[in-house]
Amino acid sequence: MTCSRVDRTLDLLRTMLNSPENTLNEWFDSELVKAPLARLASELGGPPSEKTLAIGSMMMGLRHNPGMARPRGGTGALVDALVQMVKSHGGTILCDQQVERLLISADGRAEGVRVAGGQEYRARRGVISNIDAQRLFNDLMPAADAQAQAPGLQERLERRIVNNNEGILKIDCALAEMPRFEAYNHRDQYLIGSVLIADSMDQVQTAHTLPMQGVIPDHDPSLYVVVPTVLDPSMAPPGQHTLWIEFFAPYQIKGAEGTGPLGTGWTEEVKDKVADRVLDKLADYAPNLKQSVIARRVESPAELTQRLGVRKGNHYHIDMTLDQMVFLRPLPELANYQTPIDGLFLTGAGTHPGGSISGMPGRNCARVFLSHQAPLRYNLQEAGNWIKDRLQSVTGLGR
Repeated sequence: MTCSRVDRTLDLLRTMLNSPENTLNEWFDSELVKAPLARLASELGGPPSEKTLAIGSMMMGLRHNPGMARPRGGTGALVDALVQMVKSHGGTILCDQQVERLLISADGRAEGVRVAGGQEYRARRGVISNIDAQRLFNDLMPAADAQAQAPGLQERLERRIVNNNEGILKIDCALAEMPRFEAYNHRDQYLIGSVLIADSMDQVQTAHTLPMQGVIPDHDPSLYVVVPTVLDPSMAPPGQHTLWIEFFAPYQIKGAEGTGPLGTGWTEEVKDKVADRVLDKLADYAPNLKQSVIARRVESPAELTQRLGVRKGNHYHIDMTLDQMVFLRPLPELANYQTPIDGLFLTGAGTHPGGSISGMPGRNCARVFLSHQAPLRYNLQEAGNWIKDRLQSVTGLGR
């Protein structure tokens, strides 16, 4: 599908404005290929038919180049390594201290935070927030302060940010043996990566449309499955395995308002019934699954909201559609990791380039923060690094 007269820049722009469904239909014919790619693309916050979500199908190419990696010992091992790095540089990490209020000085500068119980922590150089902008400005600041420092921002955050009511029901299992996909020419190495249960484009479309309507799509579940211990046996006793399943479901169940955690309708009975149905679906592919389950833990979208501290079940803080990406994330006036309040900076999944474990929002914010502290020195250092990298790329020296 090449043409010498195609303007590649305009063609890319058109693709980014398109839907995953249209893009996948353009490039592929096999449902076996299209359905799982649609499932991956829809993780960004909508069904595969939704326009401006095609960036999701494009991003999946990054799984192959430059590729993905997992820390040995699981994600917790990565957190431990980062904690040790902070401590080795003299930093202090305080846990289980919920921030209740952002402290603003009389001259309008962010000067610290107050946590539950009244303890206050003052900042010399600034405050960096890893939570989403909606909670930061609407929940941690009095409306009068927010209006005085950033007129109109609270309303724009409340009305312009889009979340499609899609959350995750997560199932963690301890297994006596790995799932075996006997009807699909099972090989252990197939489970090193992710397993996608996506039978058709229509199934994926339904799986990501119903949650927007408050309906649980458990009549024919589409799943994302990972067995981490196939690649890293250290995460389970010898011969045993761990499994986690990601199933997209509504944060707020229609007709069940006021029941369950946060009034979302996710009672223990509901979440366990849905988890049973999800495991039934996976067992259709791996018949040995149910007999191998030693124990399981099920977390509803509401429970994940409480544990992770996200807003309305959105693990990406806000949906990752094109209108909320790059220089538009979360809003144009907040997209450079700075805010209208002096000394207050944003990072995390709600900033560019969005969610997942990449470290890029933190790195980008750190660069902006450092530049803000000593602009001349930092920019000279960055220019020196850039020149050094260019020389190395040309000469090959220093590699």
